[in-house]
Amino acid sequence: MSKKIIGLLSLVAVLGIVLAPTFVLAQDISIEPQAPPAYNAEDVMGILPRIINYVFGFLIAVVVLMIIIAGYVFVTAGGSPEKVAGARNWLMYALIGLAIAVLARGLVALVQLIVGQPSTIF
Repeated sequence: MSKKIIGLLSLVAVLGIVLAPTFVLAQDISIEPQAPPAYNAEDVMGILPRIINYVFGFLIAVVVLMIIIAGYVFVTAGGSPEKVAGARNWLMYALIGLAIAVLARGLVALVQLIVGQPSTIF
């Protein structure tokens, strides 16, 4: 068989495997459209801490990734001053970003404490 036919059959097989759950789990959903619920300020204040927690978690993940990259560049630098300086910059920026994220989260908690609202961030 030619390479084109084998490639085409491979593509069809892979797409079949990838798309099979879509066809198996397909359902006929006949739900009448409903109006979206009305939100008030209390609902938004309940959602806001969850958003802040997700963003903080994302920032921590980015900081960890930056530290890992800096460590990798340090190890593979081979004595090159440019690479070592670049790795130091990555590490410094990661630590500065972590400090800003922690201070921002602490500032929100401090303002909530001063205002008298219970802290929902931590």
